[in-house]
Amino acid sequence: MKLPPGFRPERLTLLLLLLALSTLFLCSVDEGYFYRPGNIDWTSSKDLAIAENLSPDHGFRLFVGLRPGSDGALAYEMYSRFPVGGYALIKLA
Repeated sequence: MKLPPGFRPERLTLLLLLLALSTLFLCSVDEGYFYRPGNIDWTSSKDLAIAENLSPDHGFRLFVGLRPGSDGALAYEMYSRFPVGGYALIKLA
């Protein structure tokens, strides 16, 4: 493929970056959704707890906490709607 004269690849890269960033402004119609009380705080703390508990000691289970069971042994309070990859990235961060 022959490129037109005066074509510079860095301009195309910059144009694609600006195009990708412009979609943030086009798609953020209802900003108030993200700032409603209750939902974000609970979701963030739950995801952080799952990421903190993610370890080989617990077999990489996705759980929120440990609670005493009816027989006195510890039982996992499970919550795993999403794949482990997202929680692993949170743990790395």
